[in-house]
Amino acid sequence: MIRYSLKQLSYFVAAAELRSTSAAARVLHVSQPSISGAIKQLEESFGQTLVIRLKGQGVTPTPYGQQLMIRSKQLLNMASNLYSDCTTEMAGSVSLGSFTDISPYYIPEILREMQQAYPDIEARIVNAGLNEIPTALKRGGLDLAITYGVLPEDGLVYERLKTVSPHAMLAAEHPLASLEQVPLVKLLEHPFVLSDAPYASDYLMMALSGLGWIPKIAHNAQNFELQRGMVANRLGVSLVYTQPLCTKSYDGKDLVFRPLVESLPTQDIVLVRNKHLELTPVTAAVWQLIKSSVKEE
Repeated sequence: MIRYSLKQLSYFVAAAELRSTSAAARVLHVSQPSISGAIKQLEESFGQTLVIRLKGQGVTPTPYGQQLMIRSKQLLNMASNLYSDCTTEMAGSVSLGSFTDISPYYIPEILREMQQAYPDIEARIVNAGLNEIPTALKRGGLDLAITYGVLPEDGLVYERLKTVSPHAMLAAEHPLASLEQVPLVKLLEHPFVLSDAPYASDYLMMALSGLGWIPKIAHNAQNFELQRGMVANRLGVSLVYTQPLCTKSYDGKDLVFRPLVESLPTQDIVLVRNKHLELTPVTAAVWQLIKSSVKEE
């Protein structure tokens, strides 16, 4: 006798992925007690604690809960496949992760195209650091992710979407801003604003040190917009792989981006998934849509 329902599993998976019963309730448009009740019923059915509840800190899956979450997603995907195979509709949900710095550049357009092509597919967007995305994919917390291919890991499938080159980021009134191309030797004479993002800063520093260059780090920025703001306020220069079309910082100051005279290692923007989780019709459709949306210009 089956002592659990697909609805209970879907509620549990949402709470485990989001690390919050209240967030899961908002996403699924149900009450928070419904989420908590489903988890409690599953714990009684399996005779195991599935999540650790910490006041004010949401929920964290236990090791058993982590395994059940992965198996539950597989079961829910199979149920979705069964429905898709028997109907002509493309409906379901997908958890899409994205590296925080590039999310504003790609995610809104992807969501717009999804809404037009697949109005019945619900997307949950998770912004995360470069070091967090592989872990979330392996644990089943994400179905797909868009990120930089900095350190490929075993157990994941990577597909390159486009390749980007580093550019000098400068305040518009900076002396080097008048150049069409910036020599690295000139750029690194100035104070440097370095991103604090794990792996991203390491990748850049390794690329520079490999050429014998060591920047004079004046400031570390915890996020991309802070980095842009610091540069726009002439607190330093920087090297970035992401070039938003908007060339103003949050406080309205102008920025310019210039290619380098020298060649530094490029960076791939990649689409990633768990090698051991089969693509459902929904995730396969979103995978193809992202490949068409994010491509070489």
